[in-house]
Amino acid sequence: MIKRDFKHASRHTLLLLTLAVSGTCLMTGCKKKEKLDASSIHTTAAETMAAQPETTKAAPEITIDAEEKETTAAAKPAVPNITTKKNTYTSGKVSIEYPSVLNLDDKEKAAAIDTMLKDNALSIIKAYDMDETKDSLDIKCHVLSAGRSRITVTYEGTGMAEGAAHPTNFFYSNTIDVQKAENLGFDKFADPYTMAGYVLSGDCQFPKANDASKADLMKIKNDTSLEEYTKMFQNADFPFEGDFPSSFSYEHEGNIYFSIPVPHAIGDYAIVMYTPDTK
Repeated sequence: MIKRDFKHASRHTLLLLTLAVSGTCLMTGCKKKEKLDASSIHTTAAETMAAQPETTKAAPEITIDAEEKETTAAAKPAVPNITTKKNTYTSGKVSIEYPSVLNLDDKEKAAAIDTMLKDNALSIIKAYDMDETKDSLDIKCHVLSAGRSRITVTYEGTGMAEGAAHPTNFFYSNTIDVQKAENLGFDKFADPYTMAGYVLSGDCQFPKANDASKADLMKIKNDTSLEEYTKMFQNADFPFEGDFPSSFSYEHEGNIYFSIPVPHAIGDYAIVMYTPDTK
């Protein structure tokens, strides 16, 4: 009976061992399968991601090599600045300097501007009915600025009619719009009426006069009325009809300059300066 129990126990034990081993194998097999499955999942995902095309791409960078840059620069050469040269008209006792333009590509416009500059400079001869063989005149020109928008020239000098007691001091100016090939007058720089009021005010400035002359000018300027100054400035500058203008104007470095007639004793003319930014 004991042997039967032992055999029974042995069979039972053997059965338990077999089940245990089988279970262990099954468990081991499941773990290995999970590892393989995980590896397979990761590999498949990586392959899938690699296989998918990029949906967005960065814009290609555009570069210009040195040769192309040189070609581009050569296609747009720098435009040279306008320059001037000085010419002199001489006839008998008359000598007048005047400028002509250089480096202006439009030859037709350049010719028109040159003609205008010369005619305006010499117009004083006819305006004062000068006899070039008997009356003397010496005028020097000063080019204050020459650009692709404007050319500004001033003229200063003296003239003396035959038999006159003393010479007369002359001043005139010429501003030309280069693009339009036209003269620019007083009203292009300032309002005539406003400038008339400025001349009669205590703020009026005479930048080229010495201290002694300034005191006289501040008194004498008021001998002319507001209406007379306004009309004078309305008829200033080139072009003109009839009498030679009593006033000429120009703009330089942000300031407006214009002349007014004064007695010969203090120079025949005086230059007034007006600064828009401070008024």
